[in-house]
Amino acid sequence: MNLRGKTVIITGGSQGFGKALAQSFVAERAKVVISSHDKRGLESAVKKLSTDYFLADVTSIEDLKKLGEYVLKKYGVIDIWINNAGVQIAPSPIEKTDIQKLHHLFNVNFFGYFYGCQIALFYMKKRGRGLIININSTAGLEGKPEISAYSSSKFAVRGLTESIRKEVGGSDIKIYGIFPGGMQTEIYQEKYPADFNEYMDATYVAKRVIENLKLNNPEIDLVIKRPVK
Repeated sequence: MNLRGKTVIITGGSQGFGKALAQSFVAERAKVVISSHDKRGLESAVKKLSTDYFLADVTSIEDLKKLGEYVLKKYGVIDIWINNAGVQIAPSPIEKTDIQKLHHLFNVNFFGYFYGCQIALFYMKKRGRGLIININSTAGLEGKPEISAYSSSKFAVRGLTESIRKEVGGSDIKIYGIFPGGMQTEIYQEKYPADFNEYMDATYVAKRVIENLKLNNPEIDLVIKRPVK
């Protein structure tokens, strides 16, 4: 895929991996709109990235509808919608998981993706083509101890991605899943892992995503793990 001139929406684009993705798409001359619920973060990010932005909370379907309307009105098309906004909570045994935090995590990590897919598909089906990218995690491929909440949300996104893929099969609407291992981002702010310094740089992972998209036959489920030293 030639990304030049493509209109790209990235949720959770004010920091971390979303910001790295935005930077990589800008380098390909794409038209990028980042969104976040954090107004200050957005305003700071766009100064460095030279992207457009829109204030939206992914847990609100109304906010995401307004995001879609804004981009369509301003740019005329939504070529790529990237569901990226995500949160993590401090690892703990399941019986000690804070229930309020659990609900918030699913509101962001699953419902935010579900809403994003609904809205993106609404516009893409009218046009007959488009690409949705769901940023998942290797935690969505294999259960891991003490992150049952996060892992469950990512397994749910995997099911969502695969189900929609079958719904739109045979059309020019595509949906890809990206499964990175641990990255050095703010998602671990409740408790940084002991080996955090060994995690992947977000820019490296973003470049891998771009490289895959530019292939003639991209991997529809791209797993990205730490390079072997």
